[in-house]
Amino acid sequence: MEATTYTTRRTFLLPFALVSLLLVVLLIISSVERVFPPEIVVLAIVCVPVFYILLESIRRRTTIEPDGVRIRKLCRERYLLWEDITNIDVLTVRKKVYLLLTTTKGFHALANSHGQFTSLVRDIVGNVDPGKVEARVLDVIEHPVARISDVVSTWIAAVILMGAITLKILY
Repeated sequence: MEATTYTTRRTFLLPFALVSLLLVVLLIISSVERVFPPEIVVLAIVCVPVFYILLESIRRRTTIEPDGVRIRKLCRERYLLWEDITNIDVLTVRKKVYLLLTTTKGFHALANSHGQFTSLVRDIVGNVDPGKVEARVLDVIEHPVARISDVVSTWIAAVILMGAITLKILY
């Protein structure tokens, strides 16, 4: 079996990177103008979690390997052997789906923000004992949940930031 790597969906990552860039542009414009100092502070505070989420999204990798699954995030990595996984279940909150991998040492959640999430679930399920897989997991494979609200809201944020930058430049 060859290793397969799953990353964050590009349809989310690209507009989110654009939002991050536009926030920096807006912060620079506000810093140069110095019209309303609290605006600079608020923008700087907003930039911190946005850049953390961007870095976390860029760094997120889940690799299916012959002997286990490697979950990489920003500043941390976990390696789960197939035999250590005791249960696989899903948690669905509206259109957000989490694949829950329970092991002898705790549990790990993989969100449907991964590109090709259904293939990821199928690959994991195919490597463990069928008795460890809950029926709802198979339902996620058969009826994938399409999640576009995060992508749409990110594009809306980009448009709003472009409007704010345009207003700052023109007035």
